Amino acid sequence: MRTEYILGIFLLLRFSQHLVERFLASSNRKYYSQKNKLTQASEVLNINASDMEKTLTYSLDKSQFGSISSWASVLISLGFIGFGGLGWLEQQAQSMASTFTAEPSQTIVGLCFFLLVGILSYISSVPFELWNTFVIEEKHGFNKQTPKGFVLDLVKGTSISIILGGGLLYALLSIMESAGNYWWLGAWLLTFGFSLLTAWLYPTLLAPLFNKFEPLKPGELKDKIFDLAQKIEFAADSISIMDASTRTSHGNAYFTGVFGKKKIVLFDTLIKSMNTSEIVAVLAHELGHFKLNHIRWSLIRSFFMTGFIFWLLSLCLPLIDFYKAFNLSGVSNWAALVVFSLWFGPVGFLLQPITNHLSRKNEFAADAFALEHIQNKKLLGDALLKLRENSHVMPISDPAFSAVYHSHPPLMERLEAMGYLNTAEQK
Repeated sequence: MRTEYILGIFLLLRFSQHLVERFLASSNRKYYSQKNKLTQASEVLNINASDMEKTLTYSLDKSQFGSISSWASVLISLGFIGFGGLGWLEQQAQSMASTFTAEPSQTIVGLCFFLLVGILSYISSVPFELWNTFVIEEKHGFNKQTPKGFVLDLVKGTSISIILGGGLLYALLSIMESAGNYWWLGAWLLTFGFSLLTAWLYPTLLAPLFNKFEPLKPGELKDKIFDLAQKIEFAADSISIMDASTRTSHGNAYFTGVFGKKKIVLFDTLIKSMNTSEIVAVLAHELGHFKLNHIRWSLIRSFFMTGFIFWLLSLCLPLIDFYKAFNLSGVSNWAALVVFSLWFGPVGFLLQPITNHLSRKNEFAADAFALEHIQNKKLLGDALLKLRENSHVMPISDPAFSAVYHSHPPLMERLEAMGYLNTAEQK
């Protein structure tokens, strides 16, 4: 197949994917903007008209911003690729690598290439991140971050990406260059092992770089959380409060740790907005994911999917025309990662509804688990409504949009599945 056809097919597929994404977003916007659906949601969930109006305004602003940013992203990226930008980047990477050594290896050239890609990515994405944080989130009262804090987060995040991501990329490219036909096995084990390592390092080394964590003080909340953890045989090593309020007013709770005892983390915004029993109900949901082995099965799926992807990459590696189609000079380990990741984008979009279906199924199961382990079954619904109120999350969504994008069911569906709506109507 001629290389221009290959490039044309890719550009057409990627642009078609974007059009489908925009259609789904538009359908969702029309769905939740319907007056009758908003009125029904307000009545069923007991949301006053003023609050629902704020939620609608926030959702429309986010949707409009998402549309602008996605159009800018796809036009810039496809324009760059279509006009030979990757070939130009390759030349720059080779020149950069030559400053380190007279005859740079493909691994060094690849590292320089991905560094340049990262720089261009930051240049194109940071303005949109600034607008989202200091205009959209600020307008609706959610942003608590200062410009200084934003820059510090950006610097720290970039530094971590260079150190950890650069190290992984160097090891991966080295394996691809020197391990022969079965390099994909080594790459598979390396990548999955790295993900486990970062999950292990996150609570003790990475997370404290961005937030402050303080132990939860002794009292009723701590006692009830430990009672719940003990009841479901969750080995909780500690309970910490994270200063989420320095960045946002959104609330959440989670647990971390992949080996041995786990660490429970509560956002300070969550503690400020809920009573003790409601916080325990939210945490019961999160711990339900642990008890029902959702995390373990997710790791298992990730393990085999990573291996499958690297195996596919090994099959595609010799296809010279696919490299030349993107104006790259020829077969190389780093170019294989670039081209394969580009083609896997549309494939990943097709797989997205499947992965999100599994995720939503797990959320329903975790809700059911939480209801079995809290005294008052109404507490979890009350807590979810408070989270919605504090974050202005739209409680309804177009089914098609939800199927593709939502890893969590819309609030109305969750509450209906929990039997909360019937309970609320009876009270």
